[in-house]
Amino acid sequence: MKYFILLPSLHDVGTPYDDIQWSAVLKSVSGFEMYRKRWGRLQPERVVEFLLLDNEFPRAVRHCIGLANQSLHAITGKPTGEFSCASEKRMGLLRSELNYAQVDDILASGLHEFFDALQGKMNTIDECILSDFFASKTPTRVDSYGQVNQLF
Repeated sequence: MKYFILLPSLHDVGTPYDDIQWSAVLKSVSGFEMYRKRWGRLQPERVVEFLLLDNEFPRAVRHCIGLANQSLHAITGKPTGEFSCASEKRMGLLRSELNYAQVDDILASGLHEFFDALQGKMNTIDECILSDFFASKTPTRVDSYGQVNQLF
């Protein structure tokens, strides 16, 4: 999101200055070389797609959510695609959203708005993980209708 703050004006979009900013964003996550090998020329839409939706780039959001989902299922012992607690359900929903997301739709609805919603969903997953595994509150379980219920 820092990219949009750094760009001095809309007139700079598509200029060499714009390319420098996108390069800096990619370099900040050690993704510049991998991006260039895959896509070649810097294109803002492809950079966004690479950083958000790539399933192979280790620091892409989709890739990280996939690994977090695998880790969560390793803890619970439930197969991927099934859920036994709120955190597994929420993680699976977010993973599905990212699997079917398209960069054109994200950009059309607003990148900042997408990131705000994404952060909110990840915060909810964090709260569910805390509740499901660490908090001394009453444990919850998700029923077959997707409702979160207390066990006791």
